Amino acid sequence: MKYSYIAKSALKHLRAGFKLPYMVMFETTLMCNMFCEYCIFGEEGKFNDLQSRGARERIFRRIDEFCDMGIFALSFSGGEPLLNPSTVDYIAYAADKGLWTSMPTNGLLIRKYADGVARLDMLEVSIDSLDPKRFAKRRGLDGLPKILENLAFVLTKRKPFTTQINAAVNLENLSDLPGLAEFCRERDLVLHPEAVHNVMRGGETLPDVELHGTEIDQVEHFLRELRSAYPKNVRFYTHYYEFYRRGGFGSQFPCRHPSKLISMKPDGAIHLPCAFYTLHKSQALLKEIFGSEPVKKIIAQEETLWDFCKGCKIGCPYEVSAFTNSPMLALESGLNFLRII
Repeated sequence: MKYSYIAKSALKHLRAGFKLPYMVMFETTLMCNMFCEYCIFGEEGKFNDLQSRGARERIFRRIDEFCDMGIFALSFSGGEPLLNPSTVDYIAYAADKGLWTSMPTNGLLIRKYADGVARLDMLEVSIDSLDPKRFAKRRGLDGLPKILENLAFVLTKRKPFTTQINAAVNLENLSDLPGLAEFCRERDLVLHPEAVHNVMRGGETLPDVELHGTEIDQVEHFLRELRSAYPKNVRFYTHYYEFYRRGGFGSQFPCRHPSKLISMKPDGAIHLPCAFYTLHKSQALLKEIFGSEPVKKIIAQEETLWDFCKGCKIGCPYEVSAFTNSPMLALESGLNFLRII
């Protein structure tokens, strides 16, 4: 089913001149049950975004639309996506359709929904450190023992190298990464370390948590050495650090979120230009949305950026932007990530 779907989707993109979006970031909820020091989320009831009438049925229809459009991948995001109890049903529906599915999660609820997350092509669990005290400081919750217990249970239901540990990296936890890499080696997991970056959402900001100056070089060098020591387990985009060093999105490397990465909210509304800032939102059919003049205007502006884009270094938009900005860089980065080159 999956290979057949991918082939049909590729044909749709070819016919459209590769102008269609190819990935969806679906924030199933903006609520979160952790309080990470570098994130604006936290407080499960802060956003109260699961009360939209008819949202569940609307999401299933959206997934059908994604398939009709030829979307390749659907990422279930958040907040903590499993705080929406319907998320596992959406995962199953998308998987049955043939979409490639992934989900970043803090891991606190993966045992409760183990059969559902088993359907994901890539399960991503956020663990920055195996030191309980450092974990608690960074995540605002003493939850590491429970997460590790949950992860051990879920791994009995998953294939090797289909579960990824996402580690947000700065100088504070750099020395913890070899322990995480060894943890991954012993369990056939992928370790994806990514430099901590600021996240701005609708005008909300946190204190600056990014790397600066020689800190970027120090982290990049350390990660390259770590990857050499654990070539099967440690994966990251080496080019990302040059992007980071140059200040993120700008005129030389614009963000392609509006045209290539669809942002969908818990109620099924599509938001543009991106998941983090809204200029236009709609519950209309996808074909109507992307055929409308306001959306065409937004997509036409993506090369010049908006003020709130400048300096953004968020990983998902970076990945999809590479395919448009530099196809050869995208190919090289993909092979690099997979450790083929």
